[in-house]
This record gives sequence, structure tokens and C-alpha cells, in this order.
Amino acid sequence: MTTASRKEILELLAGGKITADEAAQLLSQPAAPVYDETAVADETAVPDVKILKQEEALKTNNGGKQPGSKKPGWLHVRVRDLESGRNKVTVNIPLGMVKLGMKIGGRFSPELNGMDWNELETMMNDMESGILVDVQDEEGGEHVQIFVD
Repeated sequence: MTTASRKEILELLAGGKITADEAAQLLSQPAAPVYDETAVADETAVPDVKILKQEEALKTNNGGKQPGSKKPGWLHVRVRDLESGRNKVTVNIPLGMVKLGMKIGGRFSPELNGMDWNELETMMNDMESGILVDVQDEEGGEHVQIFVD
């Protein structure tokens, strides 16, 4: 692995874009590229390594879940520009915060009171891919994905 690649990984770690475990895994890979240059139109731009890893997991049949893997812990919302391939919006929320938000929101919005968190959680755990929403707006040039992992 080149010095530039190592530096790039450490910068992503320092910026909070990848975890220490992900950085260690990337650093231990022998001479593997840090990112897939075909994933973006501009080869000089460096995409978010974590996003590329999430995309690879979503491309597999089971969304990257291993047999007997733990239940999902995060809700991810991603809006991607179709022309450039770059993310316009990335939001990652722990599912515990989503549950809390639903409880608080139920006090202000009666529609949320009828939703059963346990039922939602069971549905998310049973999903094979983890993808909740996958919409491509050709006219607006955006791809929206909402998924759990």
C-alpha cells in the first residue's frame, strides 16, 4: 500500500468518515486500492470509502448480512446525484434514536401513535437486503436510498 493511500485512510478516520476498525481493515489490505475509480465520473475526486463499502453490501443478495448476523442498528438515507455519482446528502441515524423520535413525535402527531415499533423492527430484521426505499428520479437526476444495517 502506498504512503498516499495510508494517509488517505487516516484522513478519513480523522474526519469521522470511517471507524477505527474499518481503517485497520483497509490498512491491512496488501496493495489494494482504497477506492473504486469507476465509481465516480471524476477520477481525481476521492469518494467516501464507507459509502462505497455500503454500496457493495447493497449489491449482494443479502445486503451484506451474514447468516446469523445481528439485527440492524442504523438507518441510512442517501441522495446521490446521478450525473456525477457523488452523494448530495448522507444521513446515518442509530435505530434507537429513530425509536425515540417516534415516541416524541407521537405526542405531536397522532398518526405516529398507531405505529408499533416492535412490528417495524421485526420487519426490518426479516428483510433480506435491508433496503427500505430505492427511488431513481431521472428528471431530477437523483437516486434516493433508505436502508438499514
